[in-house]
Order: sequence, then C-alpha cells, then structure tokens
Amino acid sequence: MSKNEDSYGPVATPKLPSIRSKYSKVTESLKYITRHSDETEGIRVENLIGFAQVPLGLAGPLEIHGHYQKGSIVAPLATVEATVVATVNRGCKAFQANGGVKAFAICEGMGRAPVFFFACVEDAVAFYKRLPSLEPQLRKDAEATSRYARMLRLTPYIMGSTVHVHFEYETGAAAGQNMTEIATTAATSKLLASDLGKELKIIKVNEEGNMTTDKCDAAAKGTRHPRGVQVMAWGTISREVCHSVLRCHPTDLVQTLRETRKGDIRNSNDGSSVNVANVIAAMFIATGLSKSLH
Repeated sequence: MSKNEDSYGPVATPKLPSIRSKYSKVTESLKYITRHSDETEGIRVENLIGFAQVPLGLAGPLEIHGHYQKGSIVAPLATVEATVVATVNRGCKAFQANGGVKAFAICEGMGRAPVFFFACVEDAVAFYKRLPSLEPQLRKDAEATSRYARMLRLTPYIMGSTVHVHFEYETGAAAGQNMTEIATTAATSKLLASDLGKELKIIKVNEEGNMTTDKCDAAAKGTRHPRGVQVMAWGTISREVCHSVLRCHPTDLVQTLRETRKGDIRNSNDGSSVNVANVIAAMFIATGLSKSLH
C-alpha cells in the first residue's frame, strides 16, 4: 500500500473457507488459486477466494538517468503471453548498449470531476461565474481530509443545466485515486449542505461525470492533462546496435514507425504506439496496480 493514509476504514473480510463453500461449484474448477487462508488477511476484495497465479518474468537491466530516478532498473512483468518479456528485454538491451535512457517528470496531477445539477441553465451559469470565489473554501475542505492532497486548480465545464468541475490535485508519492475521491466528496458535500449551497440553488452533486479520463484510455484529454505523472523519456540507438540487437537497418525502423503514424491518423487513434498496452498491463499486474488504469 502507498503512503496514502486516506482509507475507508477497516473492512471485515469473511473467512476464506466460508466464501469458497458459498461458491463451491465455481472454486472446485479453479485449480490454480492459493489455498493459504493466512495470505488473504487484510485484503480488501469482496467474495475473496484467493489469488490468481500469473507467470512473472524480469526485463532489464536498463540504466535510467533522471532527476528523481537514477540507476539500473529491472522491471517485473506478469503475463501469459509469450515474447512480451523477451521483447522488452531486447529493447532494454539496445538502449543499455548506448548508455541507457534519460527521463524527466514534466508534471503530475490526479483529479475528480463532480457534476453539479441545477434546475435551469441560468442557475448553472450563475454557479459557473461564482466558482472562482468558492475555490478557497473548497480547497480548504478538500485538503483537510489528507496530509498529502494539495489542490492545484478547479476547471469548470458548463453543459446545459449542469456544471462539471474538474478538481485537480498533487498527491505526493501516492497514485491518489481514493485520496482525491475522498477529498472531493468532502468538499462538495459540505458545499451542498451549506446555506451557500442553497443560495446557489444546487439540486444535487454526482461525484464523477467522466471528465477525468479515469479508465478512459482513448480520451484525448489524457494526452494534454496528466492523470498521474507525465514523463518524457528518450535515448539513442546506434546503427551498430540497431543491426546487432534489433536485427534491422535504422532506415527501415524509422520508416516503419512513420507508417504506423499514418495508420493512427487514418484510424483516428489517440496517441501512437506499437503494442505498448500489453507491456504496461503486465507491469501493472506485477506491481499490484489496477490493470484498467494503463
């Protein structure tokens, strides 16, 4: 678990045998789940029956020259797909032969985008205009829920008689999805229940309106505003290494990458990559992060 102390409190986890008994027809056919009850202590998953076993490989090493991250890195990859680990390992080998890669963290941000509902467009417009004056109190109420969450900005988007407000935060070393949800809910709930909320004619607040690109991989906004840390990484591959490690000519490699960009444009793809999703997914599974966030 990260240093995020903002949890939902203790969760009573039913004993493993009782859950397995309840779903016995299913669990009897699952051969590759752990049978050790003590391993599930403290795990916060409903109807927990154990752990799936996924093959785990290592790729690297790769020397990273960054401001915060420096040194030789080995990446764990959990996957059942053959060649994924080998592919990453070969890429690491190519960059490593040329001194590794450089990296720079450009910016970071994690957010929630609640929706404020009003009876008419005029009330929504009035709230939209008042929002800058509301920001200091909303920031105070949100940050009071955490030692690490720091609100960066509020960005409103008016849509008819509703206003979507993007709350953007810094969250320290934590990813911060739960942290920002708790902070935003606290701030908006307090506003809704206050006399000011009644004056602003807020009918209700939904805590997410899908404006944060949460689990929306193809969202264009995600390429402009980070959900997490936006990092720039770069390196050089020499002609010799291209031949010896990647087994191709540099000109062919560049031409292939250019052609994929044409395909991206024709297919309206958001972003340009060559099968990077399965690599990121394997890394997320190996490190316990939500696969849907990649």
